[in-house]
Amino acid sequence: MIAIDQAIKLFIARFMLDAQFTIIPNVFSFRVSQNIHLGWMWNRIDFMMPLHFAVTISVVVIFIITIVHRYFAFLTLKWEKYHCIPNILLILGLSAGFCKLIDDVFWGGSLDYIQLFDWFIFDLKDVYLTIAAVVSAYFCIAYEFYHRKLPKEKQKEQKFMSWVKSGLP
Repeated sequence: MIAIDQAIKLFIARFMLDAQFTIIPNVFSFRVSQNIHLGWMWNRIDFMMPLHFAVTISVVVIFIITIVHRYFAFLTLKWEKYHCIPNILLILGLSAGFCKLIDDVFWGGSLDYIQLFDWFIFDLKDVYLTIAAVVSAYFCIAYEFYHRKLPKEKQKEQKFMSWVKSGLP
């Protein structure tokens, strides 16, 4: 997935840097934009994020994604349901995280190329991240409904801090 994201960017940088066209009228268009602010939030407020800070944030996020993956995998074992969701989240999350690192270090920011309405421009990495967020939200909501039906003692065992104290099994 990382290779796909970066191959698209290499192709665009080489052959389509000045291209602009409509994909779906009034919805999607192709327009290349280099986000040199090293993050969508920093781009919105026109703040230049230092590279070392952006890289540090990306590394921390990658670490958090791996911890969340392990915790969700633990929950699916207890729940005996949705065993593929933690792996889907890991693949999408790590792909997005490593794409962000590559973008920041080698591209000087994200090379975005898909414009949604007139709101913002994004790239494939952002699609990975959005899908991961939606799947994660679905999992958390579904798990909460299951978790509420458990006895209080079982609920306590499956809480994040209990899991951490047990040594991150």
